[in-house]
Amino acid sequence: MKLAPKQLITLIVGLSLFFGVTSAFAQLKIRYINTDRILQEYPEAQEIQKKSDELRAAYETEFQKMQSELQTLVKEIQDQALLLSPEKKAEKEAKAANLQAEMERYYYEKLGPQGEYFKENKKLTTPLIEKINSVIRKIGEEEGYDYILDVVQGVILHAKEEYDLTDRVLEELNKTQ
Repeated sequence: MKLAPKQLITLIVGLSLFFGVTSAFAQLKIRYINTDRILQEYPEAQEIQKKSDELRAAYETEFQKMQSELQTLVKEIQDQALLLSPEKKAEKEAKAANLQAEMERYYYEKLGPQGEYFKENKKLTTPLIEKINSVIRKIGEEEGYDYILDVVQGVILHAKEEYDLTDRVLEELNKTQ
């Protein structure tokens, strides 16, 4: 098969690009970590998770008290419906409606997406995340890695165990305590 000069040039350029890209990838140093494992095994992260869980439980307990109070009031209204005067029934129904509104406001203010729990959780976790990222950057710079990926983020579909830096990151984090 004889190639025309134009086809020959295209083939040569294509092959040189292919081998250039292949050799560039061969020189990349890529490792990965598992942030879930770091958060489960790093004592400071466990402590922060415990504080966060306690705060959430306190807010949920208060919310459940309010729910119970509302349920009791609604049951009382239903059970006494025939005995209550229209004014007294309207008064209790208004109280129930106010309690319902108070519950919704409480839930939004404490547990909602902009609530105190999420603000406090962010305040607790931000320094930890910055610390972990700092250690990852330090390891990356010291050991000359081009990329350090996170398996939890779904970026890695397969990797050899030997490229896992999770233990190294945990080791560095534990040194800083």
